[in-house]
Amino acid sequence: MIGENVKIVDWGIEQWNNFYHAIFHSKTPESAIIIIHNDGIPIKVVHTRDGSRHDLKERFSDCCRIKDVMKAIYREEDVKTVYAISYPAIRRIFTRFERTVDCDANYIKQLFSLKDAISCEFGHGINQYPAGSHWLADFEYKTAKKLFASAPDNALVMLTIFSGQDIWTNWIIGIEGGTINLITTLDAIKPNIGSTGDWRRECRHITDGVKKQFGVKPLSFFMDRETFRGLIEAKGKLRFFADALSTKKIVSKALPIKYRIMLFLRRLFPK
Repeated sequence: MIGENVKIVDWGIEQWNNFYHAIFHSKTPESAIIIIHNDGIPIKVVHTRDGSRHDLKERFSDCCRIKDVMKAIYREEDVKTVYAISYPAIRRIFTRFERTVDCDANYIKQLFSLKDAISCEFGHGINQYPAGSHWLADFEYKTAKKLFASAPDNALVMLTIFSGQDIWTNWIIGIEGGTINLITTLDAIKPNIGSTGDWRRECRHITDGVKKQFGVKPLSFFMDRETFRGLIEAKGKLRFFADALSTKKIVSKALPIKYRIMLFLRRLFPK
């Protein structure tokens, strides 16, 4: 998982912002309105894109149910979701977190203790409109653990996403002894490398530069933003990944032979 003393080098806010948007956003960021209230009386109303919305407090009155106000705001403000969080729920979340967290556990497991404390409030202290299951409630620690376990040990994993011929975001993750001990980007190796020619021809040069810096050839993946979005949204991610590799939409360098065999078999036996 994540080591106790992770070395973070040139982990800039722009890289993190681009990676976040590549995963969670399509062409335009999805917005939401968050209402923090105490027994139906609004304390703060925040639009995730526009900031505080003091004017929306005026929609609340003694005769209005919080769910009715949420529904009205959703219909008039053009947002994907409206959340209502009761002030006592915030206190309950941190009380539950303090009671259940294991301070000797790895950082990811500690974060999941907080996640579980938040998830317990969905449908009670935390409500949303439109109603429905929230991905946070269904995301389990064992799922994250499997994702980490699938990565090769004592290796560098590099993900590079392009927008046109420019590098949109790049991440280099060092894994040793089953833990992440390094998070960095190409900026630490070759500052201002952002603009390239044909990115498919640049892949080998980028991989060689990382190997020269760290003495280890990275397990590297290169793709454009559209392909990455397709991978994130695909229900059958392994099938999508295998097809994208075969059509060169995803270029991989130093992919271990066992993964190549697995992807080949997946193409032969898609079910």
